[in-house]
Amino acid sequence: MNIATAGMILGVMTLSTVAGVYASATSNFAQTINAGTLSVDIVDGSYVTVGSPSVTMSAKTFSFSCLSGGSASTGTFGTASQVIYIKNPDAADNGWSVSLAGSATTAVWDSAGTDYDFNDAGGSGCTDGADTDSLAGQMTVDPSVGTLSTGACASCATTSVSKWTSSAFVEGSTDSITLLTGASGSNDIGDWKLTGVSISQTIPAEQPAASDYDINLTLSILAS
Repeated sequence: MNIATAGMILGVMTLSTVAGVYASATSNFAQTINAGTLSVDIVDGSYVTVGSPSVTMSAKTFSFSCLSGGSASTGTFGTASQVIYIKNPDAADNGWSVSLAGSATTAVWDSAGTDYDFNDAGGSGCTDGADTDSLAGQMTVDPSVGTLSTGACASCATTSVSKWTSSAFVEGSTDSITLLTGASGSNDIGDWKLTGVSISQTIPAEQPAASDYDINLTLSILAS
């Protein structure tokens, strides 16, 4: 018996893949870094704001004479633990100035007893002058003896940053005293520290003894 074997032809199926059309696989990420705020603050050695900064003036003994000049009460504004700290995070490219002023022109060294003045120029603070509060006493601020340095900014310099000269408060004419200025040539992005500003307060004759004399003064900064 002859057995015929039928031939089988296997067909080959070819699969073709058509590449899809997609948008670019590269995404554009956009970001903005804004300039910060020009500021002055009192900070500790770690640049943390001091909650209640203060200056302790030297104690004096009751006197029948005015305590002025070398006999005046003295203090230091800006210490290692209470640093005057200025930040310019690209906010004042034309410069800035830092000043100190009383909380008001009528502010006084206040106590439970008799107050006295911080900005009366009469007799260099020894006698009541032309102001209206009938109180004597005058404060002098000398930033020129202070120490200026850069802050956290590693690449910054004190170039074109200047300490100002000694000046006394005079009600109505010198209501604020400039401590420090940054000229237009100073770093547009930078921070600085100031310590050791000298404070001297003339005390009028026969000012009553008290342990609670205090006054509030305010730091401010302005862009040029």
